[in-house]
Amino acid sequence: MNRNLLFRFAPQIIIGLFVLTLPTFASLPFVSLFTKIFIFGLLVMSLDLVVGYTGLWSFCHAALFGVAAYTTGILITEFNITYLWFTAPISILVAALIAAIVGLIALRTSFVYFLLVTFALGQLVYGVVIRLKDLTGGGFGLPNIPYPNFGFDWYSPVGMYYFVLVIFMICAFALYRIIKSPFGISLQGIRENQLRMRALGYNTWLFKYVSFVISGAFAGVAGILFAYYNGLVTPENLDVTASGLLWLMLIIGGTGTLWGGLLGSFVILFLQYEISLFTPERWPLILGAVFIASVMYLHGGIFPYLSNLWDRVRKLYVKS
Repeated sequence: MNRNLLFRFAPQIIIGLFVLTLPTFASLPFVSLFTKIFIFGLLVMSLDLVVGYTGLWSFCHAALFGVAAYTTGILITEFNITYLWFTAPISILVAALIAAIVGLIALRTSFVYFLLVTFALGQLVYGVVIRLKDLTGGGFGLPNIPYPNFGFDWYSPVGMYYFVLVIFMICAFALYRIIKSPFGISLQGIRENQLRMRALGYNTWLFKYVSFVISGAFAGVAGILFAYYNGLVTPENLDVTASGLLWLMLIIGGTGTLWGGLLGSFVILFLQYEISLFTPERWPLILGAVFIASVMYLHGGIFPYLSNLWDRVRKLYVKS
């Protein structure tokens, strides 16, 4: 019985040991890469909450991500507020507030029109960032954002890795609890059949709105982590290209799986890192090939495929 249980959770145990011990055997560039993977993994998982579990085709999560990153950068560089305990809540609140405003407008529509409205509002945020040069740095962005200040001195890429890992695990657990809660199950019911859920007495608009705001808050957490990790925030971090890349990560990893967002960010960022070392100009071509192959041969994404494959292996193990 214990062996079967151990075999069942073997992938989680192996991955957990790998990420916990990574800095002990990997080079600093590799550790930095995985720091970025966890940041974007959290961002794509927040997108999956509205896309995969609520059925809302949002195309503005990069803007929410960027708003939080810019808020953090502005508080530090312009107002000299360096303590994480002050900058983080304010940045998350701003991202959630922007999500609340976008949701009020976009949720008047549905399906592809929702995508178009969120796309337009995301581009509006991008335009505002470009225009406010004195505050945001315009096209040059905000440079020289230091590592988080906890009230004591520390500076280490490895420390940043573990800091991001801890925040990611907390947020991932919170997202997992949300989708497994009655609220999350109701969201899935709305995704499958909104009319039936409305007939059962659910305020479907309110459920979708709350889901969008919560998702925006988690996107804000990812934005804060990125500002500290990268030390630079630019308009490219919240434009349409960034939003498209998030969708690619989600589709390749698997929508409606939660952990597919992390896997998708790993695939894209790891390939980008490795391929850019040899032929950076060919990266978009290879990205397109990976996306096409995933859609054609891995229906539903890589995560469901690997999950089903492991289930078959485990069943064979139990029978033997």
